[in-house]
Amino acid sequence: MKKILISTYLFAIFSLLLISSCSDDSTSPNVNTPLVAGYDSTESSESMTLATLSYVNENNSAYLRDSLIIQLANTTYATGGKWKLAWGPALSPDGGNLMFAAKDTTTEPDRYTIAIRGTDWCFPFNWKEDLGAIEFDRYPYGGSPADSISHGALFGLQTLLALRDSSTGKLLSEYLTGITAASNQMYITGHSLGGMLATVYSAWFLDNGFGSKFKVKTYTFAAPSCGNEQFVQHYTQIFSAASAESHRVENPKDLVHYFNGDLAYVLANNIPTAFPFKVEVVFIGIKSYFEIYNMVYRHVGERSALGTINPADCNYPSGTLDQYECWVAFEHTTSTYLTLLNAPQVNFSTVTCKWILP
Repeated sequence: MKKILISTYLFAIFSLLLISSCSDDSTSPNVNTPLVAGYDSTESSESMTLATLSYVNENNSAYLRDSLIIQLANTTYATGGKWKLAWGPALSPDGGNLMFAAKDTTTEPDRYTIAIRGTDWCFPFNWKEDLGAIEFDRYPYGGSPADSISHGALFGLQTLLALRDSSTGKLLSEYLTGITAASNQMYITGHSLGGMLATVYSAWFLDNGFGSKFKVKTYTFAAPSCGNEQFVQHYTQIFSAASAESHRVENPKDLVHYFNGDLAYVLANNIPTAFPFKVEVVFIGIKSYFEIYNMVYRHVGERSALGTINPADCNYPSGTLDQYECWVAFEHTTSTYLTLLNAPQVNFSTVTCKWILP
């Protein structure tokens, strides 16, 4: 039975996340008590732009660093050309994970950012991080033995911690340790899978004492939930102790951030549009898997819901798979998030690997 449910879950998540990379009280989204107020629309627009820039030249590593430097210098973006590459970009050996750090020296104190790339379906190890929600692992960097995150989130975090700047050979932790000035600001950001990884990286960041050197503000976009209630409690405690902020920015019509804890809400409210029958059956199967094996995911941080926008070119019959796929893809893209934030669009297009499903 478990094998059947696992197979159903894997197929469903693979199908839906592949697409996305191109109410009553009982079914309302999980919303935890806000950590610290302070959501700022300008910071959010900058963070979303930086998260988007992590996708630049994602399938052409030879030009990745130069392309990122050029993009960061663009004065027409929400980032205003103020951010300069400080570390990275660093790629995992298989090319599937990318992270960079940048610095804005136009403010006092200095501002830093860590941006983590989301899913690139050209790289199979991204699949492991996305699909690894079918089991919990202990979060090993703080808290109690009951603090658990998804297997994929832990694998992704450990991958990020091992990344080295290609030009200096330094780990990001080594670079951060070398910053002597105190009271700097640190923004940690990512979109989709990058948002989930930004969540667990933020926890690691504070658990390893960097909150004494940086005032942390985490802005995630379309991030799936990554851990259980005990992990959320630990996350809340360390953020509160550090007077840090965590903002979970969501498009209410985006399917991806409802994984893995809000599937009842998705089913009850036809997110993002009318379900094809086959998709509805798959979602019921996924929800059943989590219920049978008592896997309860919770979101962290303060939920910041944006406005909504409908796609203009999903002109397929209602309830068809084509229409649903089109809506899912549109609502999840970085360009839609930039639009909802009233932020300028970036001037590059991503390369999407296409996979044909049976």
